[in-house]
Amino acid sequence: MENASKALIMAGAILLAILLISLGVMVFRNMSRSVTTDTSLDKQTITAFNQKIQPYVGKNKSGSQVNTLRNVAISINNNAKVKGGSMQYVNMTIDGESVTTYDVANNEVTIGTAKAETGKFYEVEPVYNPETGLINTITVTVKP
Repeated sequence: MENASKALIMAGAILLAILLISLGVMVFRNMSRSVTTDTSLDKQTITAFNQKIQPYVGKNKSGSQVNTLRNVAISINNNAKVKGGSMQYVNMTIDGESVTTYDVANNEVTIGTAKAETGKFYEVEPVYNPETGLINTITVTVKP
């Protein structure tokens, strides 16, 4: 009788250990899945971000359109700073002069004085980040 009760206690301990190990594995999987989901963006997020910039991309954009894009880029970078280093930021230049840059390492936004002149036309070219698919650089050049 004594051996039977010890056997039941040992069986219960083994079952409890298996249950705890299974629970640990399940928690680990859920945590690792949420980490990879947070660092990678889904297609809807990427599309929504890029659509903020896409209307201003092209060869014959007016100075006022470029200045509106400038304000969008500044807003995006200020929002990235508020979030503490979001992957969604953009660096923009007009004729080689910096409009806005985002320093990921220091979580700092730098805003330059470059603006487009009304009455002139510009070419706006986006550069996509190959890892995320987000537009992360905008180069604006004046059309001759």
